[in-house]
Amino acid sequence: MKFFQTSLRALIVAGSISGFFAGWALLAHAGKPVAADPNPVSVDAPAPLPTLPPLDFSTNSVPTGLQPLPSLPPLSQSALPRLRTRGS
Repeated sequence: MKFFQTSLRALIVAGSISGFFAGWALLAHAGKPVAADPNPVSVDAPAPLPTLPPLDFSTNSVPTGLQPLPSLPPLSQSALPRLRTRGS
């Protein structure tokens, strides 16, 4: 078991080091950034968005096809199940 752990740690170290140097080489050979354009392009402002009419909340009527929810009886404290977590 000791040999397996030692070889696994060596494999992880070797992979980390090789990954570091491979990433470093990829970044070193990446394309260079483009210089800033001395003549920037002007962008026109976008057209304004259309507005919606305001909502009317003055009427409290229920839309047709919907039924109100039935009222539920109040629950007493003894009717609720006791929660147990089995923890310490």
